[in-house]
Amino acid sequence: MTKPFHGKTALITGASRGIGRAVALKLAAQGADILIHYRKNHEEAEALEVELQKNHGVKSFKFAADLSELSEVQGMLEKIKERCREINIFVANAAATAFKPLAEIREHHIAKTMNITVTSFILAMNALKPLMPPESKVISVSGIDTRKYCVNHGLLAAAKSALETLTRYYAIENAAEKIFVHGVNPGLVDTDSLKVYFGSAYEESKAALIRLSPLQKMLSSEDVAEIISFLCSPAADWLNGETINASGGADFLMPVYSGS
Repeated sequence: MTKPFHGKTALITGASRGIGRAVALKLAAQGADILIHYRKNHEEAEALEVELQKNHGVKSFKFAADLSELSEVQGMLEKIKERCREINIFVANAAATAFKPLAEIREHHIAKTMNITVTSFILAMNALKPLMPPESKVISVSGIDTRKYCVNHGLLAAAKSALETLTRYYAIENAAEKIFVHGVNPGLVDTDSLKVYFGSAYEESKAALIRLSPLQKMLSSEDVAEIISFLCSPAADWLNGETINASGGADFLMPVYSGS
């Protein structure tokens, strides 16, 4: 039986761990060849590349680039254009910031955060559009800090909010070419980043979040990958420009995430 994404190529930024890794595995299981972007953890990226090829029989290639450095973004995009004839799926997942109160944010923090989340997305969309045939899919991954207060997340929330706006604009501006642009805004996802955020209060905070969840569980990277897989399918075409809030109903019960 033919897999739904057989013959398609997917580029995933921030793919070596967390949500990005789960998305790579999910799309590969459905037949897609995978372009793995990572910043510096070569061992994790290489392990993922081997797993994709061994377990799913797809082609995979890895590209290292610090998305905060625009010269590296341009270099990665040139390499992708040299290697690939088509990009059918682009998942913009990478993010990083300085987790500080806004009063402590400096110009270099702003430049780094915006380059990784906003500028690199625009550069990638504009550079890769000629490689995107009709029915291509672009998925942006934002975060709960755009709709709930999260301690020290102000700068990242601003960048992710801009990403959601770009998702709407690119959806409209590319509709005539049948390039669909969607977004997913997960709730708190049980990743290594969440462990760092909560620190020593991680286990206690996780238990509290599970108790408050209508589904009595936490969102996993694999759960987010399932949503992204759906958005990559033709069944999601009428969600063009929409950013899907994926909180499992928790948004309606938890007014604020204040951190530890």
